Amino acid sequence: MQRRSDEGLFINEGKLVSCEVARSFNSPRDLFSGLGAESLAALMTANSFLSVVLSPAGEVVDVAYADPGLKAWGVDGWIGRKWNTTVAADSRAKIDALLAEAERASPTRARQVNHPGATGEDLPVSYHVLSLDGARSRIAFGTDLRPISAMQQRLVSAQVEMEKDYRKLRDIESRYRMLFNFSVEPLLVVDGRSLKILEANQGAAELLARPIDKLTGLSVGAVFARDDQSLALDALRAVETRARPATFAARPLGSEQRLSVRATPFREFGRTNLLLRLADGAASEPFPGADSHMAAAAQSLPDGVVVVNGEATILEANPAFLELIRVMALDLVEDRQLDNWLGGSGVDVQVLMANLREHGTMRRFSSVIRDELGGRGTVEISAAKFSGRGGPLFGLAIREVPLAEAMQAGLAGQGPNAAAQLIELVGRVPLKNLVRDTADIIEKLCIEAALRLTDNNRASAADMLGLSRQSLYMKLRRYGIEQDEASE
Repeated sequence: MQRRSDEGLFINEGKLVSCEVARSFNSPRDLFSGLGAESLAALMTANSFLSVVLSPAGEVVDVAYADPGLKAWGVDGWIGRKWNTTVAADSRAKIDALLAEAERASPTRARQVNHPGATGEDLPVSYHVLSLDGARSRIAFGTDLRPISAMQQRLVSAQVEMEKDYRKLRDIESRYRMLFNFSVEPLLVVDGRSLKILEANQGAAELLARPIDKLTGLSVGAVFARDDQSLALDALRAVETRARPATFAARPLGSEQRLSVRATPFREFGRTNLLLRLADGAASEPFPGADSHMAAAAQSLPDGVVVVNGEATILEANPAFLELIRVMALDLVEDRQLDNWLGGSGVDVQVLMANLREHGTMRRFSSVIRDELGGRGTVEISAAKFSGRGGPLFGLAIREVPLAEAMQAGLAGQGPNAAAQLIELVGRVPLKNLVRDTADIIEKLCIEAALRLTDNNRASAADMLGLSRQSLYMKLRRYGIEQDEASE
């Protein structure tokens, strides 16, 4: 029969036991009656990080431990000293409480104390005291708390670092708020997906004649005139999709003043948001509408127009070019290499870009366009170099050339009357011979054009023509092109 005492101890058959003992052995006398002193000492040493044998007066009679590192704390010198003198000053009251509780209960509840070391580092230990029947001495069993202490120290250090980072972020946010609100330029921050206004500064509130709290959470299309809402929303969706800044013009709601809206995408918390800068259209553009007119003309041309950078990566393309290569949307060609569609081989684009870098312009460059459906067509390219914000850019106008026109242009290269002379031979020369001679003329023209475009680099010319180098050398000798070059 067990009952609980006022001190929080259990009374079992008239004896006080600690609350920490949830279950003991049923027959300890039968199980351990044969244990000798050596076995008991070995058991205590193996079961405890640090075992301290105490006299009834609280003096250290002996110590046992398995970790040799404890010698750094002078544990061997505790023997003969009062136990409470081996701990730090703030832990002595806990030692006295343990000894007092050992008079009433066994084992006692655990208490954490700190033993000072010679190096200044404390040794944290959790002790509980056990009184043995028939023995005057008590045994204090200690548990090493250094791993827990180190973990607590890391947690404290992490908390301190988090507080520093939090203060730093709070300072950054305060500076951002101050700069954002004190900026004279009207600014809006828009969610890239929902296109709702996340933040607005005082300049935007004054320009749009609405308080800041009324703008926050509003769809950005609602701040523009009804006729311009669709244009503005489409332009902002394109900026979010392509992740590239763009400028468009729109009128604010209730005003005829046209604004220039500069939308710049930026990443925040794993998503794309937009920063909108609003300005008077007349003040921001020295030549209002010039860029938009040129862009509109390029978009409307029936010939393909492409803008590439120095690595021949496509930046912009008009609908006619997309029609040439049988691609549905601009997003499918942006940031891809032009030679994926232009040229019979990779040499075509290399030759074209090399001439553009050197001369700045290129006219009537013949090449091949390949579409996504496996088709091929002959094209003629005019290109020019111009300056961009990030360096030189190149604009290409690509015109599809019918096969008959290409053949006639090639024959015309032989002389002003070459095509007429061929027509006069009809009826006098068999068609088989006429076709054979015409094919030889075209083949020679193609070889000469390839050598001219590659600055007489025969390896590049063979690659451009789709021939092996040996085949090209044989054709050079056949048409006497080597002799012509030697005589020159």
